[in-house]
Amino acid sequence: MYKVIQTKGLNKCFRVLSKHGKKGKDAITKVRAALAEAGTEGSISGLKRTNHGESRLENIEKYDLGGGYRLVVQLVNGKENVRAFIFAGDHEDCEQWLESHKDYTWVKSSKDQTLDFVQVSEKEPRSVRIVSPDIDSAEELRALPLLRHLESVDLDSLQLGESLVDYVLRVTPEDWECDPSGILEYIESVDGIERAVLFDDLFSHAHKGELSELKKRITLELGEATVSSGAELAESIVDPKNSELFVTWEEVATLPDDSSWADWLLFLHPEQKALSLKEFRGASRLRGVSGSGKTCVMLHRARYLAKKYRAPILLVTLTESMRKLLDSLIKELCGVESSFIQTSTINSLANFIVKELHPKGEAAYRVADGKLTNSISRDLVEFVRNHDNFTQTKLSALEYADLRRFCDEEVFHIRSRLRFSEFNSYLETQSFKRHGRVVGLSTEGRRVFLDAARYKVESLKNSFVLDYEGVVSAAISLLMKDTDSLESFGWAAVDADSLGSTLSAFTPYRCVLVDEVQDLSQLEVTMIGALPVASERRIAQSENGLFLVGDGAQTIYNKGFALKNCGVNVNNRSYVLKKNYRNSKEIMSAAYSLIERYKFADVDEDNIDNPTKPDFSARAGERPYVVKCRGEEEEVAFVSAMISSAIDEYQSLEETEDYPELCVIGLNSAIREKVSERLDQLSIKAAELKQSAGVEASRSVAISTIESAKGHEFRHVFIVGVVDGAMPNKYAGTDGMAREASRLYVAMTRARERLVISYNVERQNQPSRFLIDIQGGSDEYEWSSGRLNFIE
Repeated sequence: MYKVIQTKGLNKCFRVLSKHGKKGKDAITKVRAALAEAGTEGSISGLKRTNHGESRLENIEKYDLGGGYRLVVQLVNGKENVRAFIFAGDHEDCEQWLESHKDYTWVKSSKDQTLDFVQVSEKEPRSVRIVSPDIDSAEELRALPLLRHLESVDLDSLQLGESLVDYVLRVTPEDWECDPSGILEYIESVDGIERAVLFDDLFSHAHKGELSELKKRITLELGEATVSSGAELAESIVDPKNSELFVTWEEVATLPDDSSWADWLLFLHPEQKALSLKEFRGASRLRGVSGSGKTCVMLHRARYLAKKYRAPILLVTLTESMRKLLDSLIKELCGVESSFIQTSTINSLANFIVKELHPKGEAAYRVADGKLTNSISRDLVEFVRNHDNFTQTKLSALEYADLRRFCDEEVFHIRSRLRFSEFNSYLETQSFKRHGRVVGLSTEGRRVFLDAARYKVESLKNSFVLDYEGVVSAAISLLMKDTDSLESFGWAAVDADSLGSTLSAFTPYRCVLVDEVQDLSQLEVTMIGALPVASERRIAQSENGLFLVGDGAQTIYNKGFALKNCGVNVNNRSYVLKKNYRNSKEIMSAAYSLIERYKFADVDEDNIDNPTKPDFSARAGERPYVVKCRGEEEEVAFVSAMISSAIDEYQSLEETEDYPELCVIGLNSAIREKVSERLDQLSIKAAELKQSAGVEASRSVAISTIESAKGHEFRHVFIVGVVDGAMPNKYAGTDGMAREASRLYVAMTRARERLVISYNVERQNQPSRFLIDIQGGSDEYEWSSGRLNFIE
């Protein structure tokens, strides 16, 4: 076999060709046949070479696909017959691509060995420089500096004069299109011909949106990268460090011609694949930075386990929108084995267990409504204030709203970690640690809230209802045959023998895989681990039974657990993914700068530390936008205008009526509703994410909370209303800052290519204090009179 490489850009060519009817699809078939022939024979004889040679790029082979279509292949290493399939399209597109890449060559970083296809022009700029106009970008962006994506350190490293730096940072896309020769002549007059040649390359990359190549061209200039060719290039192409840019023919052969975003989302790199197939003699855990492919590994592992055991496999996640996405991805990934794979939210799983194990099934309980839970919450405050030990809590100075919040949180903490029969262990301050409080409660202070938790349980019991914590507690009590706890729900006595008989026949799943485990409570994890499997064993102790996936730095709920308290042991079966594949380097770098100074539970509360620093993607992109607006209406107008421009640009480029993946994450319901209304006025379809959570977010703009966006990813993300009070939440307090930073981090890392964060200064609003943490890695703008103005 000979090595054949396909650039991921070729897949975009396939999508374009698939829209050209039968001739386009025939061209795709011929390209794939040529890929197979090059891999097996080391040459391509099944296609006719074009009559004219190709000198615009080194070692290029151009083939006639018939019907007016062409294929561009580069012979990377003639000795080993290594080929890279680069481009396919009609004759005009092919000529345009070759002309626009006339001076391109492969450049490898000396630091991380990553490759980019970079413009490295000759020693003299072309005498007549013609730049194709950019008719797709939004007018708001065309008015901004062309080199705005370069950081000050990039230009400083080139040791330019102050006047030249000022000049090149004022050049806009329109300036470059209108008078490129004049711009280069001025640079030559100021700093010489070699500098003009360099900026010819830099402006060209920036104008085409080739931001990774833009940065790599600077590293080449500084001697931190080298031109790569021949055997060295062939070796670098197949290096896993370049797997974001290339795939081998063997890897891509199983993907369809018009591979979608879902296909690439499900694509596994070698490290990920090994974990998806690994055998474990008990519970295992996979941690990973945002965008490292944790969920992808989980899905492939579910498929592997379904084939291995031919028995039901359960995927558990937090939200219904994420469950729908997992369902869609399973359908994309799997064949007939998909019939063994089920998905569930953690809430639905708890309900299912109670329904299956309680003698009355679904009639066992009613769910408490909001009116009743609010009433109990108010009563709790009075109960706590009137408790004999209230003075021991040191909470008497709190305002009513703050005390109510404290009461709700502390009672939730008890009930989400302990079954009713275990409540007394809350008083053991040494063994029952209370993370997340700046000032802890004494034993006597804890007694107040222990009694408050019992008061709430009794109140629900007297109303013959269960709230969500009650349903989870009931589920785990049934699984554990905990009759003392079962009595606390107000049910008629559950016969232990009858329950034991039901349990012996209750083996619903062979394996359970849990996504976003860091946001589960101790009882929820205990409940999952206690699910029975054959031979009277539990999921947590069985071979390949429990696979936990999560990242402590992405915690958005105030729950938490220690695995040892859940009956789960992952010793020597815990793994970490550090490589970020989802986000551009700029987005992930800004997001990480937000959380790096905080400490988080490493999925397990027994391990609290600073977050794992990601291995950033080699893919460069736009720096995040941070945009100041004068008022909320202006903020809504700005976001809507940017969305409209993004849709127009995408539809023009892709020749489609679909939308790119777009998501608006609004930090309050009012601004989400206003954005939806404004988009409707612009005839742009929008829907709540939980209603449009399929694989392809291409028919509407997703409107979401941070919680609903968790687990999803989008090409463009707009985080709206990022002001103090909303982010961080005004009630968060000092002990809640890490979790609030984590929530914004989650929102930011939903964006693959473009991230826009906006705030308004209406009614004395202040920008979120978190934005100062990302200031160094973002570009600031002000939206005024329908224009974006760069803030230096």
